[in-house]
Amino acid sequence: MSTDTAKGYDSAQARREDDDLDRWRFAAEIVEVVSATPPDWSARIGIFGKWGEGKTTVLRFSEQMLKASGNVVFNFNPWALQTWDGLWQEFGDCLSEALSAAEIRFDSSWKEKAKKSEKWLDSTGVGQLAEGAAALFGREKLYNFAFGALTRWLKYDGAQIRTIREKLKEKRIVVLIDDLDRCAPNLVPQLLLSLRELLDLPAFTFILAFDDEIVARSIVQENPAWDLGADFLEKILDFRFHLPPITKSQKQRLVDRALAKYCDFVPSESVVEVEDTLPDNPRKLKSLIRSLAALRPQVARHDPDELNWVDMWLAQMLRLESYPFFERLLAENTLEAVLGESYRISKSLQDRLSQEAKDREDPLDKLINEAGVRDSASIDRIRRLSEAVRSRGSFRFRYVCELAVRPHAVTWKEFRALLAEWKADKRVEILKEWITQQATNRNVPAEDVRSELFESILVRRNECLSAAAESSSVEEHASQTRGAGELTELCEQFLLGLAELNESRFRKIYGQSTYWIGFRKNPSDEQLREQERTLLPKLAKSASGPLCLELFEIVSPTAWEIDPSEESLVKLKRALRESCLSVIAPKAAEQAVGFLSRQRSVRSLSERGRFISIKRCLFQPDSIVWKTELRSRLFEWIEKGCVDLATYENVRDLLSLLAQGLERGVDIVSREDISKILVDNEFVQRVWEVATSRPIQYRMRSLFLRARSLLIKNGSPEHLLRLTDELASRLAEEKAQKRQGEPLPDSQSTQNEQDLP
Repeated sequence: MSTDTAKGYDSAQARREDDDLDRWRFAAEIVEVVSATPPDWSARIGIFGKWGEGKTTVLRFSEQMLKASGNVVFNFNPWALQTWDGLWQEFGDCLSEALSAAEIRFDSSWKEKAKKSEKWLDSTGVGQLAEGAAALFGREKLYNFAFGALTRWLKYDGAQIRTIREKLKEKRIVVLIDDLDRCAPNLVPQLLLSLRELLDLPAFTFILAFDDEIVARSIVQENPAWDLGADFLEKILDFRFHLPPITKSQKQRLVDRALAKYCDFVPSESVVEVEDTLPDNPRKLKSLIRSLAALRPQVARHDPDELNWVDMWLAQMLRLESYPFFERLLAENTLEAVLGESYRISKSLQDRLSQEAKDREDPLDKLINEAGVRDSASIDRIRRLSEAVRSRGSFRFRYVCELAVRPHAVTWKEFRALLAEWKADKRVEILKEWITQQATNRNVPAEDVRSELFESILVRRNECLSAAAESSSVEEHASQTRGAGELTELCEQFLLGLAELNESRFRKIYGQSTYWIGFRKNPSDEQLREQERTLLPKLAKSASGPLCLELFEIVSPTAWEIDPSEESLVKLKRALRESCLSVIAPKAAEQAVGFLSRQRSVRSLSERGRFISIKRCLFQPDSIVWKTELRSRLFEWIEKGCVDLATYENVRDLLSLLAQGLERGVDIVSREDISKILVDNEFVQRVWEVATSRPIQYRMRSLFLRARSLLIKNGSPEHLLRLTDELASRLAEEKAQKRQGEPLPDSQSTQNEQDLP
């Protein structure tokens, strides 16, 4: 690896002026040791450090210094080699090339001899070197094992060595070996033993850079007889240098230089607020800066005040520490529950509770475990960064996290530009063209642009309403309400002009309107409220029948009907709801009656939480189904059961559902509501007549009789619920069994009207 190659973001430093971590000084100490070693001695020097701490930089600096003083220096990287023969072939090539460059005459016949000895090497098995090491280590010579032409060529007192020494005089051949910790584990001990025993040659110095803990483990794994890998290394190496941890000032220099070079858009003062959380590993620091550099196009889409840089730093550090953790953190509401406002509220409550509650597992630990993070250092770092997010992160932390994973389709800067363009020309074509162009520019689906555009409209509108409420002057209030009014226009044009109305969007604009409904003291406030009173029914009028079923659930009476707010607010909310219901309810009711025609549809109504709007339309006494011509359509559907089997099955299920409703209600519909609709005797009679119009299998007859008893108990005239012959026969059987004291199975037992409690 020469100093003028391998350029890139993560390249080791090759120039002293770029040395932010004082590795030049460290390299100089190593070079002094090399220079002080007698030229007729060999030496092996180890540089120990973790991944990314600058070992390669030290080798590069050492290479420059050693070459400058006349030494022959070359690099040998064994990590890409998988075989013993390949390793030494590569070593010989590197040495030959270095000697040639230094104009040292050498005998190149060793390569030909190496080819001829290949079969001999295979037959003798070079693995003996590693296998016999434990037993033979400690002797003056490990083994007189000439494992190929290379070692014969470099014989200790041979001609080639004499030639090298004569040429070098007081200088040396220095071999720089990098990334030994990435080498195939089975080759590591053999290579080290070879350096110590077979290449213990005068004028040769080997400088090896690696993580000593990793290499020590691989040595023991390869041959457990060596027991402690660290002891093995101590016997192999003459000198050992540990890279010192970087200091605060060194880290600051590295970050400042990297930001200036790659991230000039990042405010330099933002580093101060997160410097205690920055990684100590130089390579991780550089990787962090690169990850920020990759966000340049996204940052350019925002105005300077839009991004919180503490959030940006912390988000990137979490992402780089463990992407599986980061990915899970962004799932649904996980971030809020683990690091956000939900967590803070939960923690505050726990602080007041018992010790048992406090001892519950932190959701953060659970998430770390689910992400598969097992390394203790990574776990500690994730915890530290997470605590920093909890205490320093803003309410928009999720936004900057998503910026790195899935950039937003619309930023505030882009929205403000659109808003200014639209204000100048309020045509729906402006929106259409902008959405199409934005999707093209951002390489995202147009639906994503539409979705985020609507959210931007509502958020900005709410900001204007809040600012108006908090304004101290009439002028400021008028300006903010005017802005909110224009955004209401834009919202209407988006939903109606682009036909983008759906349940979620209606829910949000309806919710925003009810929230601000009490703000009407100023004339401009009243104008906004009138806009909302006009817009919501207009939206409802444009909605399709199926959509109205969804909207019906939104505007139906809910808990806020008993809102403890002042009565005037409740009246205003009720009036707004009624204006929407007047449009939505007829369409929803029509859909509900039509729903009954689907095969097995009535049975699905027994499931809790499904088809809520249909249940409200069909089973609540104030529903317009019972007040309009829809009642006649409902009866027509019931009568169809006499000739259509699928309809008959639905009517039969309807009878069962009504009986169930009299006992315990139907989901959100109470027993009282079911009881009230069953006061309609014509409805009850028609359901009963159709449900009993076909033969009933024996086991089901008791259920029909029980439904009849419940209806009679509720007030339905008995003569309208005539018994078929088979039902009358079954009722007689049950009465006889009861007189004789015979218990009836639960699934078949019934009670007639006299037996009901």
